[in-house]
Amino acid sequence: MVDWLTIDIAVLLMAFGIFPSLYIIYMLYDDRRKPGVLWFLVAMGIGGCWAFLYTTFTLVRSPTITLALANVFWTLVAAAAVVMFLLAYEFVYKTVASRRLVTGLFAPVGVFFLLTWFNPGDLVYSSEYYVGADGVLYFPQFGGILRFLVVQAYGYLLVFLATGMFVGEILRTNGIQRRQTVYLLVTTLALVVSTMIKVAELVPMYYDPTSTVFALSGLLFAYSIQYHGLLRYVSTARERTFEEVEDAILVIGSDDVIVDVNQAGRTRFDGNIIGNSLQDFLPEYRLNDEDDPTQTIEMEYEGSSHYYSVSTSSIEYGRGLTGSIVVLSDITGLKEQETELQLLKAILIRILRHNMRNDLNIINGYAGAMKEVADGELVAMADAVHERSAALLQHAEKAQLLERVISDRSLVTGSLKAPVERALAESETDGRAIVRTTIDDVVVEHHPEFYLAVKELIDNAITHHSGSDEQRIDIYSETNGGDIFLIIADQGPGIHQSEIDVLHAQEETSLYHGSGVGLWLVRWVVDRSNGDLHATSSDTGTRIKIRLSKGEPAVK
Repeated sequence: MVDWLTIDIAVLLMAFGIFPSLYIIYMLYDDRRKPGVLWFLVAMGIGGCWAFLYTTFTLVRSPTITLALANVFWTLVAAAAVVMFLLAYEFVYKTVASRRLVTGLFAPVGVFFLLTWFNPGDLVYSSEYYVGADGVLYFPQFGGILRFLVVQAYGYLLVFLATGMFVGEILRTNGIQRRQTVYLLVTTLALVVSTMIKVAELVPMYYDPTSTVFALSGLLFAYSIQYHGLLRYVSTARERTFEEVEDAILVIGSDDVIVDVNQAGRTRFDGNIIGNSLQDFLPEYRLNDEDDPTQTIEMEYEGSSHYYSVSTSSIEYGRGLTGSIVVLSDITGLKEQETELQLLKAILIRILRHNMRNDLNIINGYAGAMKEVADGELVAMADAVHERSAALLQHAEKAQLLERVISDRSLVTGSLKAPVERALAESETDGRAIVRTTIDDVVVEHHPEFYLAVKELIDNAITHHSGSDEQRIDIYSETNGGDIFLIIADQGPGIHQSEIDVLHAQEETSLYHGSGVGLWLVRWVVDRSNGDLHATSSDTGTRIKIRLSKGEPAVK
């Protein structure tokens, strides 16, 4: 026993635990919504009450007041174990404890508190539980079956479970998460050791060192939370995955301050950027821009310009606390490829628009002139040259239309009849086909050049028709909920199945390739109209079905 530890000194040491607890609650109150912090604040409140109660019933000389305060004290001891378990649970599992779990854990404590006032059949306190002539509460460490079960057995079980969760987290994680867990484990073990000192009766009955340890460890813990990011936001993924992702990942708090960053982010920004504003490092980026959740920014890195695709997703953490995860993906290579493709497209379009078209016009003209002056086999050869050059010239003109369609991503809303009527007016029917239309007066969303797709399908049906009978083409519409279907059906051999397969696959292959760009023009126009295309072909004809979305009539 420690001789110098008189009642007066013991009272001072225990009273010391009251004021730090109040200060800690004040300091961390704004962080209460983070997982675990609320229970830490409750634990500090219990620690302060623990110190106050033990100090008070040691000072007073009234047995009645001492016993009444002791009833509350023992309840707080059991409640402290529950709170430590909930702190560990929320920290390790990164989730808020459910109301059912909290109620279930506190239920034995509540029952114990009620029974302390009646002590039926010495169930809570034994006959050795009394207040001495010196006003000190004397009690056996294991007297009273209910006090033993709730305060010692249940309390230590919860504390050991919390300790086990912390140890498991230390073994499973590394880096920041491991350091945070070590802080918590040391705090918990300090409380366990101080309680064991009391149980082993290494200190006088009138002194409980736990309140003092509560205050000291609480101050260390609170300092860690406030200045070292303990219990801050962490990624919902495992830390190892978080660290090994090649994209830079920044975790942003509710005040737009960077609270966590992975290894790629630290490398990209040359060091630790935690605690700084996101705008300090990404001035071009607009956080929480709902109109543009994925943005592309240009930044200087390692002496050259780099392009990054920056995407944001919201996270909820703790009790209504929100933040954001910002992911920076280096797309410099993709941007370079995009620039090269744009250049290649410009070159090809220029060739089709000028060089090839002009050369084909010259070839076509010479072939026509040769037919006028030639005879015999030369006439047939000139016809073949004229026919092929005319077909290539048509492909070149359609390629220019395709470039116009691809470059325009806009949508218009209007009657379905309008593009169909324009297509019919510009189609080369020349009396070679009978076209019947039954188009409902419906409003649809479509690409401004949608009529080109309809015209191409009509011309294609006429071009591929063989035989002496007139080609018959039916164009009609159907409605199904919010979708409008435009059907173009003919009675000829129509489109070859290999070309239909290519369009459905949306790619050219070495085995199946389209005969020209006309059907690709149809494909692109339908895609740009946010529609779908389905084609079937048989000996009795071809049926093209295009789905469009119903639009809202313009307000006059």
